[in-house]
Amino acid sequence: LTQTKIKMHPNGWGVNKLISHEHFGWNAYFTSPSLFTENTARDVSKLRTLEFGPVLTNCDVPPGSPWGPYVHNVYFDYNTGTATIHIRGETQPLSTPSVGSLVAALDYVSDLNKNSGCFSQVDATYGPLDDFMKEDQKFFNEDIRALEEQRNDDSDLDSRCAVSSSRCWSSIVLFDEADQKQYESCLRAALDHPHPPLVFYNVHENSSNEKNAPPEVVNNSTVIFHFADATDIVSHIHIQLGGYDGNKKKRLITSMTFHETDIDNLPLELMDDEYIADQVYLRSLADQAIENDPVIGMSDYMPFTREGNWRMCMGGECPIGNLFTDALRWASEADFAVTASGGLRGPGWNKGPVHVGDLWTALPFSNSLCTGVMSGVSVYRLLNYSTAVATFESTYTPMGDRLLQMSGMRMTYNTLMEGSGPGRLLSVEILDKDSQEYLPLERLKLYKFATDNWLCEGFDPYPSFFGSELRIDGEIPKQIDTNQNVQSIVGEYLTHINKTYDTSIQGRLVNDTKAFEPMDFIQTPEACLLERDHFWDTMRFTCKPCPGGKHVKFSDDLIPFLVTNESKDNVSGRNVLFNRETFEVIISPKYAPDWVVFRNVTNDFIGGSAVLRPGESVGISFDIQTSGLNKGTTRSTVSYGVVVDGDFPGCLKDLDIAFDVMVEVRPQDNLNQIDNIRLVGLSFMALAMALSVVFAMWTYQKRAHRVIRASQPIFLLLVCAGIFIMASSIIPLSIDDSVALNEGCSIACMSFPWLFSMGFVITWSSLLAKLWRLNKILNNHFRRVKVKEREAFSLIVILFFLSFVLLLCWTLIDPLKWQREPINESDPTSTYGFCQSEGKASPVFAGLLIFVDVLALVLACAQAYRSRNMIDELTESRWLGVACASWIQVLVIGVPVVLLTREDPIASYFAQTALVFLICASMLLLIFLPKVWAIKVTMSMSPESFDRRMSVSGSMIPRSTTQATSFHMETEYKRRILELEQRLEGASAETSLSTKSEKFDRLETDSSMTDENQILDEHKQWHGLVGPGYSAFLRFLYDEYL
Repeated sequence: LTQTKIKMHPNGWGVNKLISHEHFGWNAYFTSPSLFTENTARDVSKLRTLEFGPVLTNCDVPPGSPWGPYVHNVYFDYNTGTATIHIRGETQPLSTPSVGSLVAALDYVSDLNKNSGCFSQVDATYGPLDDFMKEDQKFFNEDIRALEEQRNDDSDLDSRCAVSSSRCWSSIVLFDEADQKQYESCLRAALDHPHPPLVFYNVHENSSNEKNAPPEVVNNSTVIFHFADATDIVSHIHIQLGGYDGNKKKRLITSMTFHETDIDNLPLELMDDEYIADQVYLRSLADQAIENDPVIGMSDYMPFTREGNWRMCMGGECPIGNLFTDALRWASEADFAVTASGGLRGPGWNKGPVHVGDLWTALPFSNSLCTGVMSGVSVYRLLNYSTAVATFESTYTPMGDRLLQMSGMRMTYNTLMEGSGPGRLLSVEILDKDSQEYLPLERLKLYKFATDNWLCEGFDPYPSFFGSELRIDGEIPKQIDTNQNVQSIVGEYLTHINKTYDTSIQGRLVNDTKAFEPMDFIQTPEACLLERDHFWDTMRFTCKPCPGGKHVKFSDDLIPFLVTNESKDNVSGRNVLFNRETFEVIISPKYAPDWVVFRNVTNDFIGGSAVLRPGESVGISFDIQTSGLNKGTTRSTVSYGVVVDGDFPGCLKDLDIAFDVMVEVRPQDNLNQIDNIRLVGLSFMALAMALSVVFAMWTYQKRAHRVIRASQPIFLLLVCAGIFIMASSIIPLSIDDSVALNEGCSIACMSFPWLFSMGFVITWSSLLAKLWRLNKILNNHFRRVKVKEREAFSLIVILFFLSFVLLLCWTLIDPLKWQREPINESDPTSTYGFCQSEGKASPVFAGLLIFVDVLALVLACAQAYRSRNMIDELTESRWLGVACASWIQVLVIGVPVVLLTREDPIASYFAQTALVFLICASMLLLIFLPKVWAIKVTMSMSPESFDRRMSVSGSMIPRSTTQATSFHMETEYKRRILELEQRLEGASAETSLSTKSEKFDRLETDSSMTDENQILDEHKQWHGLVGPGYSAFLRFLYDEYL
């Protein structure tokens, strides 16, 4: 069964005994020293038996190990008479030097043969071994003898384990190590031994010999056989032994026969019942393992990692290494994770499901999670060693497995540089958990690491990197968690990510052969002594700058005071002294000016000396005696002495710290606020608002009168509303920082254009709508035209909407804000406040807003000009002209005054409020006073009043005939108009225009006008005098009320 099937079988590692011992009858097995290390992650107790024990020669099982009684340093097989010596690599835990162990084992077998009389009793001298080999040989010879004697004396051991003193043994060496130098050393030691092994069996491609080459006989005494990774071939060697050589030391080989069978195409004659039974038995065990091998995740194609001498992970970054380290980092929430390249192997897998068995194939060792904390210095040491000794070759080399695979970290190195000296490491970056970006390694920053117990405990010298060398403050040595093995962690990780794992190369190990500047994080005390103003921190193995006290400082370097020369009171101040160093300091006052007097405040420092521990602070309170200071700026320094309390060899310990006190004595500030004149502006506003309210109420009261009806009262009310809003713009003009905060003043700044512009556009758009409707009705050559009010209101809505949009954009994009500046730069005490925007958009919006307002005014004036020939009861054209003329005069005078008084807030305020008041008042008075007068005149006239005007004291007023006739015609016509008005007010449904015709007929046939020509001339003269206005007025009245 493969390693995967063995692990996944319900019987675990015990399935080895089921197959090898109980089924095939084998009594021993070959293994590596890692099997003997304590690890509760796997159950190997079923392999610790006397009838089926491990064979390993170069291994030193520690005392008390449960494996001690079961390990065969030399395995003696009674059926074949062979003594098998098994040699593994020296780099694994519990391993002993291979050459010394091999020679000691050969000596032990030779002594047994000698005691059994298997060759001459002449003492034999050992071959040409160096001193190292001799010393190891002596030690291991004694160790092997003690172990085998223990086996012989133990009555509980199987009788087959006892070594018979009457047998002659033939030594067989099984060399299971890929290192070529070790192979050559062991082969030379075996051939040079006085009693060389009968067979030297090499199972690795570690020599120049052809792979699986036929065996050869060396010195007529030893068969050397290279048989590497031949899993589909069975070999048989038949050796015929003769007598000893002349020195009676070596038994000579007379003949050797080699047979090789390709079991991939096994002959049919060998497929007997026993063969079939073996196949059925093994397949049943394999099926049990497959059923116990669940799917734990999905992955992209995983390339094969190890085949023969091919070692993908030893050459650089490999996908299987990324997977295992990603899982370790995820499970431990570490900053980075590493694992050795040597243990990773396996053929990989296709894209798709990943089974638990695949993970055990990739890493067939039951390693556990190991975590800890190390500084950037320790990370550098770890990686610098790895890159220095690793060979970066994709074929097996003894030190190739020192290369570390990693996650959460990436490093750059140059394989063209020498590993000795500064090393090959160029840069290291750690993945930041928050930003998910790679950041440069920081020397004293602490990082949590994750790896496996093989690196933490067994793979020398890595245990020291994760343990004894972690001595910097905050570092935590290795902590091993044996609750679950690495394969289980990787399986849980693949399940957790719930997606297909990406097996592409991530750029974690980068070989930059163009850069030759090595990374250097290592500092030494000797080098630190050469650095000026530095000392060696023994707890952090770091050269640090001397404590210059830069972290013992005051909260404020400068404390300014501003007082006026009228003030006689002292001012108070306070500063806080902080100790943010990692050591204690002693402080004491050194100097302060006479006008700085320290105050006794609870918990504050007054005088003497005080000790400040790390992180502590102390307050210093003081008064400034202003009475003795002259006008201007006075500045002085308050200093304290600081004594560093700590062990900082080579550093000065005394220093001074200070803060400055600056007092500026200047006259009382003059803010030039509008307190004294604000009442005047508000009075202007109240008067304008009162006029608008009075005229609005009067309009509503007189809404039934013909003059008001002819003037369209709804529009007159809108004019009053617009004037009221325009007058309210004086309110934001009256707000400054004497009555509001800066935020409130900024709101007032933007409120003025809102109120003034909206009131202005309402006023003039209402007049525009009123006149437009009137012109529409009366300028149509007496054709009947009806214009509804909502049609006229569309003009108001359009102009109002344009102004609203512009004001809203202005407010949102670049609003006016309250600011204050000195009137004269030479005198900063005298300032004035004003409104100004921060950007450049305000002038654009103001210009567009003025354009809309002027457009409403111009259009209204144009409609007034069209109605200039109409009577005053219908149109305000004459008075609008007067209003515009007066406004021009006011603006010509007022605008320059406002601009010239900009830096004089009182004068500017008066000018602005006066302008607003004059605009509002002139508009109201010029529109409404003529209407008031017209109503008053109309109400004073009646039909009887005309007759009373004709006589005084019972006699007629003397007139000429022409004067009398003209006066009579005018009087009579007006009387008849009044009668018509009274009749129209009665709203009789039967009234028609015939009334008007009859009255004109009676006028023309009046007896007082006997001359027909005179009547016609006078009629034309009167008609020309009154013009078409009264006729139009009569038609207007008829259309409106009948």
